[in-house]
Amino acid sequence: MADRESARSYLTGARRTLTTIANAALATVAADGTPWNSAVYVAVDDTLTFFWRSHKTSAHSINLAARPDVSLLVFDSTLPDATGHGVYISGRAFEILERPAIEHALKCVATRRHESMKSPDDFMAPFVRRAYALVPERIWTNVLREEDGHYFDERVELDRDELCRAVTGGQP
Repeated sequence: MADRESARSYLTGARRTLTTIANAALATVAADGTPWNSAVYVAVDDTLTFFWRSHKTSAHSINLAARPDVSLLVFDSTLPDATGHGVYISGRAFEILERPAIEHALKCVATRRHESMKSPDDFMAPFVRRAYALVPERIWTNVLREEDGHYFDERVELDRDELCRAVTGGQP
């Protein structure tokens, strides 16, 4: 029973983080192997796909075109140490090329930003802004542990389907 309650607690924390925090750290790697971190404003849909808008010549946009495996970290940086909660996502990111998918991404971002949706035309050639997506392959959360008076973070992998249900309003 404790494991089920722990899993529910982890999903609840992850849901709270993903539904209240929109700023994330996107980690990419350049073609030459140089790591790069970028702050991006993300929205998530009911399939647990993450979306953002960026300039196509931004370092992270160039990097993910060459190496689509990325990591994304969503966390509340305003909380004191040992009280925060993070959701760690790894997967493949890509520029969205098809108009209906661009429209979906822009609608998700606009909804999150409480603004009118931008025109999909503004995110296609010849313009320089693009819409991007990250499809998660693995998702973790951090859990504070204590051992002999020493505190440390431990990563706990979450079930994507259960987290998806939790984020979209279903019961974890």
